[in-house]
Parts: sequence; C-alpha cells; structure tokens
Amino acid sequence: MKKLLFASAAVVVLSGSAFADTVTCATCVGGTSSAFPSTFATSTPTWISNATPPATTGTPFWNDASDDTGTGGSHLMNIGYVLTDSGGLTGTTAVLGSDTVSSDYVGTGGADPTAFNFVRNATAYNVTLLFADSGLDTSTNPATGVGSQFGYYLLSSPGTLISLYTPGLTSSPTGTASFNPSGNYGFYDTVCYAASGGVCTSSETYYTSQAATGNNTGGSAWNHFALFQLASGSYVIGFTGQNGMFGEGLGDFQDTVIELTVQNAVPEPGTIAIMGLGLAALGFIGRRRFARK
Repeated sequence: MKKLLFASAAVVVLSGSAFADTVTCATCVGGTSSAFPSTFATSTPTWISNATPPATTGTPFWNDASDDTGTGGSHLMNIGYVLTDSGGLTGTTAVLGSDTVSSDYVGTGGADPTAFNFVRNATAYNVTLLFADSGLDTSTNPATGVGSQFGYYLLSSPGTLISLYTPGLTSSPTGTASFNPSGNYGFYDTVCYAASGGVCTSSETYYTSQAATGNNTGGSAWNHFALFQLASGSYVIGFTGQNGMFGEGLGDFQDTVIELTVQNAVPEPGTIAIMGLGLAALGFIGRRRFARK
C-alpha cells in the first residue's frame, strides 16, 4: 500500500509543472476572485463630459464610465466592454476570441487589487497585447521613452525592468511573443506625462505590487492594474493610465490590456518520462495485487 501511495504522489507532484502560474494577492476578497457578470453593461454609468463627472460611479472597476471613444463614437470603452466585445467594440473582431472571462480579482471594498504578483509554475507562456487606448500610449519616438512602456520585472530584482511593449493604439490582438521569466514576477507600466525635444521629462512607473517610482508622484492615486482569469485558465491584466479629473473611481483599465496564455499544458519531456515511470509503477503494483488474489 505504501508503494502505491508513493507512486501516486510522484505522479501528482511531478504533473504540477504543467499548471499555470498562480496569483498572490493578499488584499483580494477571500484571497481569490469573484464572478464577472455578463450583464455588467446594464449599470455602466454614461460618460457626460470631460468637465462633468458621471451621475453615478460604476462599481466594481470594470463597470466604470470612460471618456475613450470606441466604434461609432461610444464613450463607454472600459475594460468590461473590451473583454466582452460590447459597447464601443460591438461588431469588431473579438479580443478574446472564443474565450470568456470567468472571474476578476477584486480588492477589499470592491476596487481593483491593490497589489498582486505571480508565482512561477508554468514552463512558458505566450504574452499578447490585446488592446490599448490612451493618449498617453502614443509615442513619437519610442527609443527616447516618450509614450508608455509595458513590461515585467522579477521579484528578486524589482529594479530591473524588462520591456514587452510600447503599446501605441490598437483594438485587436497584436505582438504575441514567448514569455518565460526565470522566477516569480510582476508587471509594470511606465507612463510619460510630459516631454521636451523628444525626451520624456515627467514620468512615473507603476507596478502590480502597488509600488511606484519616478518624478510624477501625483499620478499614483489613479494608476493601477486590474486582473482577470479567463475560462481557459489564462490571465488578463489591464492598466489604467490616467484619470486625474474625477479620481480613481473612474479608472477604465483599458489603456493597456495584455493576456498571458500557457503555451501548452503538456509537461516537459523529462517530466513526461518520470510521470510515465510513476504510472508504470502503479500498473505493476496493481498487477501484483491482482495476481495474489
């Protein structure tokens, strides 16, 4: 019996390398996630103008009003509409394809999670820029740092930033690349608020761990990340670049939207071999027990 348990444990433990990376989020409600309702749009407040706040503030964050213009002039281009291909994206190619949002990670009080990172489990991801819509994403010269920059950092070396995208503006998935960090990690977005002579003079870098560095600390109050899990198990991370007029309550989280998809759920060859040995051991033990009977 002990041999059987040992072989079973080996199969379970070793097969874990095929699992996706897990989220660490100390402030999430229950430490996990909550359902993302398909009917969220029915209570999304209407954007009135850049000088007048909406009559009501949408809650949670994926239901907030937005002044970004979508297809047909819609001003409801929040992260919820992006992920459900509705509102200003109605009639366009689905950003998530056949996948759907199963849940969102929410912080205490219903806001976006105030801090989250990823614990490394998977062998490799594909990372894709799904959507980007912000005047602060545009860049006249990305090489000089004007515009915004999205990337990741290792928790063991938070000061080293690895760029993935200079987002620009896009309403369709683009820029898919292999993503295989060497340890636990988080994401960052550097926003340039002012430039002179093609060089950024005022910027701030925001991290999924809720840290912020730079010389424009005033933006920290309304620049944050949102986190979603899809039905396939993939993750979507949304970032809101700026909304200083009416405060954080109007963050739309679609200024930069990326997706993490496990490249495949098949373990590496070495893992497959060891799992095969474990399964063979189970079969051998079971055969011996049957022969004894």
